[in-house]
Amino acid sequence: METYFGTIKELLEQLKSYLGSNKTILVLDENTDCYLKDFQDAFGGDFTFLKLKSGEENKNLNSISKIWDFLNTNNINRNDTLLVLGGGMVGDIASFAAATYKRGIDFILFPTTLLSMVDSSIGGKTGFNFNHLKNNIGTFNTPKAVFYSSEFLKTLPENEIYSGLAEVYKHSIIEDKETWNYLKNTASGFNYEYLTKSSFLLKSKIVAEDPLEKSSRKKLNFGHTVGHAIESYLLTNKTPVLHGIAVAKGIIIESYIAYKQKLLSEKDFKTIETEINIKFKKFFNFKIKLIDVLNLMKFDKKNTSNTINFSLPTTIGNVIINQEINQEKVADYLKEYFSND
Repeated sequence: METYFGTIKELLEQLKSYLGSNKTILVLDENTDCYLKDFQDAFGGDFTFLKLKSGEENKNLNSISKIWDFLNTNNINRNDTLLVLGGGMVGDIASFAAATYKRGIDFILFPTTLLSMVDSSIGGKTGFNFNHLKNNIGTFNTPKAVFYSSEFLKTLPENEIYSGLAEVYKHSIIEDKETWNYLKNTASGFNYEYLTKSSFLLKSKIVAEDPLEKSSRKKLNFGHTVGHAIESYLLTNKTPVLHGIAVAKGIIIESYIAYKQKLLSEKDFKTIETEINIKFKKFFNFKIKLIDVLNLMKFDKKNTSNTINFSLPTTIGNVIINQEINQEKVADYLKEYFSND
């Protein structure tokens, strides 16, 4: 996978020389309308595109079918390239469509949210939600290239920015204490180019070591066992929350579980809890039913038998994988945490 960083104009110039003469079409979400003209101008106005509705509730098989129909109608073959412009939702489903259409066509990502820049555009995971379960169906499929520009972030609302920051916090707790210290000491005015590149380098290194998530890549699931369950519960109840906001809450709760398992010191747990709450508390305005969230956690892809599999921190800067904990014990930890929250 090749990567490019620059202004939107610079990236589109690079893209034209990169693509050559093969047919190219674009899938984007409704939030990236404002950039469509840039692509049309760069390619002389003759540009076929499909616009999809945004939102986690549209990360489903119906949206993927629309992409397949679009590719088929435009006679796209295995020598052609699909461009994907948007956040993590459209990136995940368009990547899955590209992986499965005619057994695979090339695709290029233009992530436009901080979350997609620091997380979903790196590592080749694709997929969609199925039967109320987050990313329950998917493949591994690496894009031909990813084009990054922090200019896309200028139009993002605050909650979208913080949704992406949650994944940066996750990376910092996994193995990047320098970035943790930067985040902790920065109240606002974040250097997004620095955060994007640091997350890209860290996640790319982990993915290169374990591309199919058989071992060390599982570290990246920290915060997501609980986070995905919260996200799935709220989506099912038609009160969806942004992925990163659910993950931020998951980071706190899984750090608490690590503390209760005597893996993480109380001091480090309190440091993580305090910092995440300082930055994210105003976004934690959702209510969940503990029993329903626990039931959703049981369906997590990493689980076996009667245990729930976690990746848990031992300190700020280190996470260990395959921490299997009895479901009843997890339930007790959750009840205890929420009784004090």
